Amino acid sequence: MSEDDLLNSRFLEKSYQEAMALTQTVASYLEADNDRISGFDLSLKSDVYYASESMRVSTCLMQVMAWFLVQKGVASGEITKEEAGSMKYRLGAEDICLADVDTSQGSLPAEFVVFLEKAQNIYRQVARMDKMVYGDREIINPVHQLFHRLSSEDS
Repeated sequence: MSEDDLLNSRFLEKSYQEAMALTQTVASYLEADNDRISGFDLSLKSDVYYASESMRVSTCLMQVMAWFLVQKGVASGEITKEEAGSMKYRLGAEDICLADVDTSQGSLPAEFVVFLEKAQNIYRQVARMDKMVYGDREIINPVHQLFHRLSSEDS
């Protein structure tokens, strides 16, 4: 193993550990969520907004962790780099994970906003790594494809 490979391996492992720690922290936070937000005045609209943003954070972290696990598979020889570069294993859901979120309204708990920002930041970091390792790709959201196809059929 060359020194560059070792450094890349160390960098990936460090990034993986950071992502895992954030995932565990967010999971604990969301698990204890009912107790935490019971004193936080959420209207029905705010409650739905909070739930959707919780899903955004979860999606970001699941995508990141899945990507790291594939990279670990490449490193251990369980999957080839070419296989890992297929769309099936690439980082996905960019349109969901990196959507602009207006956190200025105060309808999200401050601690949660920090988790959202951290999840989006780590997603951006992994997206850069994905691009460095596998190159550019066209991002196609299957849900958007389906909506487009359905709207085209109605015309």
